[in-house]
Amino acid sequence: MSFRFHPPSKELLPFVQGYLEADYRGTLERGEHTLFPNGFSGIFFNFGNTGGLIIKEEYRTPAVSVFGQIDRHFVAIHHPGFYSLGVLLKPTVLSCLLKVDMSEFANRAFDGTMIHPALRMLHEKMEESFSFSEKIKLFEDYFISFFMRFADAPGIADHALSIIHKKEFISIQEVAAKINVSQRHLETTFKRAVGISPKTYSLIVRFKRIERQLNKQSTVGWQHLEFAHEYHDQNHFIKEFKRFTGHTPSDYLLKSFAMGRSYLCS
Repeated sequence: MSFRFHPPSKELLPFVQGYLEADYRGTLERGEHTLFPNGFSGIFFNFGNTGGLIIKEEYRTPAVSVFGQIDRHFVAIHHPGFYSLGVLLKPTVLSCLLKVDMSEFANRAFDGTMIHPALRMLHEKMEESFSFSEKIKLFEDYFISFFMRFADAPGIADHALSIIHKKEFISIQEVAAKINVSQRHLETTFKRAVGISPKTYSLIVRFKRIERQLNKQSTVGWQHLEFAHEYHDQNHFIKEFKRFTGHTPSDYLLKSFAMGRSYLCS
């Protein structure tokens, strides 16, 4: 089995975070992999002996799987012969692509062929393509064609996302003040465009920063963590980390989480 992250072309950098490839061909055993929130929604094209996802409930993996923001750890089940290539989209992109309220997609997966007819056609073309480069080109051509027509100016959610990513730690009240809107209006607009509240999203961003730092360490030294000052105390940090991973930081370091860590791609 292998899990690989591939960056997008320069034209798609404002819209696409990257492509995630999961290859279970040549593997004889069923696999279960824990995945973590990463701040992106996505569309996965699945081939061969597909498996399932366990988020709040278990989903059988369709040919095209569309999912919104995930704010908890979840499990992907892969069977021998399975192959998947997915696109991780920037937080507001799926809302623009599908013209939907993303709060309805949070912690859920949907059959993309039932949502958007073009995704079924794209899957069929990818199935006929043998090489990875051919599949990626189909991805790129489809999304470039769509986003070159996508000329909407950045909205409130986009401005909030930019502020959240630039500041190590900022309250949602401060974000709303910088954008000159009420906190309630920010939360409603953000949730519709992204799928989760700005507070939850900011916690995921912080979790990813911590996770990247832990991946460079062999032990957890609370006093040496760069973002320790953002937590009330060590118990607060452990509680939040377990919310997103299901494990304490020390247990996290003892396990591989090969697919989960392949999501550290920003």
